Amino acid sequence: MNNKTTREKNTRNTPQHGARYVAAHAVRDVLTNGTPLDMAISTQALFAQLERRDRAFARLITATVFRRMGQIDKILAPFLKKTPPDLALAVLRCGAAQILFLQTPPYAAVNGSVALLRRSKKTAHMAGMANAVLRRVGEQGAELLAQTQTLDNIPAWLRTSWQDAYGDAALQAIADMLAQEPPLDLTTKPGITGPGGEVLPGEKVLPDGEILPGGTVRLDKAGNIQALPGYEDGNWWVQDISAALPVRVLIDLVGDIKGKRVLDMCAAPGGKTLQLAAAGAHVTALDKNPERLERVRENLNRTSLSAEIVVGDALKWREADDKSFDCVVLDAPCTATGTFRRRPDVLHTKTPQNVESLARLQEKMLTAAARHVRPGGTLIYCTCSLQPQEGEDQIDKFQQKRTDFRLNSLLGTNILGVPEAVTKTGAMRVLPHFLREKGGMDGFFIAAFTRH
Repeated sequence: MNNKTTREKNTRNTPQHGARYVAAHAVRDVLTNGTPLDMAISTQALFAQLERRDRAFARLITATVFRRMGQIDKILAPFLKKTPPDLALAVLRCGAAQILFLQTPPYAAVNGSVALLRRSKKTAHMAGMANAVLRRVGEQGAELLAQTQTLDNIPAWLRTSWQDAYGDAALQAIADMLAQEPPLDLTTKPGITGPGGEVLPGEKVLPDGEILPGGTVRLDKAGNIQALPGYEDGNWWVQDISAALPVRVLIDLVGDIKGKRVLDMCAAPGGKTLQLAAAGAHVTALDKNPERLERVRENLNRTSLSAEIVVGDALKWREADDKSFDCVVLDAPCTATGTFRRRPDVLHTKTPQNVESLARLQEKMLTAAARHVRPGGTLIYCTCSLQPQEGEDQIDKFQQKRTDFRLNSLLGTNILGVPEAVTKTGAMRVLPHFLREKGGMDGFFIAAFTRH
């Protein structure tokens, strides 16, 4: 047996072959069926059989494909006479991602990709093509990569939208953030850190990390979250600094919310519910997805916090006694284009039609949320979208319809330490490249209203 044959056989038998299989099928599932990336990976039977490091490798490959798809496709294009079938294209993209961005030895990426295609009679005839294409990527990829740019990774319709909304410089900065793997942010329970955000002396209650404005603890990498200090004690929960801002804005405006009745609409996955409960509020966590609410319940138990969990449709739900709330937080369903640092697949599964349909839903959601706010109470509206239709346009329409609500200006608010995050109208528009020197943040929109 010659060296080439031996090397190819060994490559097929490595544990990473399973990771490549999971990655390629997940990429295909996301782009063909619109399945969220995490679900496309974790629901594969093979994924559960992989070692931890190989599961991590599968996730890394897929994330890299979606972060760099524009550049990858530009590099593949000269070597393809026509677009391959879905799975073969997914294999090519995964192979190219390994060669171009993950420092995988080209022979390993090539042989592993070829072996994947040979596993099935439906794709075996594509193995020779993949072998030829990926070998050329290995030979010419660095030169071709130098001719691409991070803007290539932003789909055209989003590029136009963000350029119109935020300008050329911001668009480039946003594209640069997409290429970076995000850090891990934690929100801590009160008493875990001191007034200035410093970790209090004593036994180790938090992972080592940087304290960001507002008290978020940032770690460079996630690793095994459940093994981090303070997890079992319930001292913190995972929450991007942007997702923690709506409740911080609420407390900054209202002051002490201890004892106040607060409705957290569309509450899952529960970070805001935990923040509100930790601040002493009487929280009602409303969501129509019972499975996602179960995760909220689990985190409440782990952190020894309490909230009333309610399964219900936010458009229809009312309390039996129809009581109003002191505060309502509506994190409305949206395209989630601001979360691309952690969920790069959203850029490739969302469309302008999604924006339009979700904007109509958000308008109805705001109307539903408003009816739960008592006179003198506060309504927080937020989305993790970068699309103005899901942020600025919504509050304009809401103010025209509901003259009994006044938009609170957040000008002068410095809970983020980024003054440009507050717009001229007084809402908060967070862009992914804010705090870029510290790793950036999710894109978010936040507006606060008081009912007369």
